[in-house]
Amino acid sequence: MALTSVPKAIFNSSLKLARVPFDVTRGVLGSSDPRAKLARAERERAEALRETAEVRERQGEERQERVNEAAEKAAAQARRKAEQDKRQAEKRRREREARAKKAEAQKKEKAAKTAAKVKRANAKAEKTAQLEKLEAKEESIEAKEQATATEREAERLEKSTEAVKQARKNGKGS
Repeated sequence: MALTSVPKAIFNSSLKLARVPFDVTRGVLGSSDPRAKLARAERERAEALRETAEVRERQGEERQERVNEAAEKAAAQARRKAEQDKRQAEKRRREREARAKKAEAQKKEKAAKTAAKVKRANAKAEKTAQLEKLEAKEESIEAKEQATATEREAERLEKSTEAVKQARKNGKGS
């Protein structure tokens, strides 16, 4: 208690003591104390304020519950949406991978076909070259045979011409 409040407390106490006989007389006679009326009015007002505060508190709690429920629903919906987006992203990734594999397989198949085609073309060119070589050999052999036959014919004609010359010589000289 502060020093300034001590004299005040003494004054209030003495004032209350001085009022007690008047308050008792007023209570016996049935007259009402204006302070009692004021106190009753203040109590009623305080009770009304308390009830209003309780009503507001309940309303605030209900509002908070609704907000919490809405927040939980929104969070659940966001989780579902996120999960759905995740599944869709995974599906798109798998589809991209499948397309990439398919494109790679097609590319490999095309390369294999091209390689096979080149191989066939090379084999065909090689066979054509072998055939041309054989034809050239055949022509060479035919040319050699023809040259040999022509040479034999020439030798035969030469022998025959010599034999005729010899026969003429022998026939003239005999």
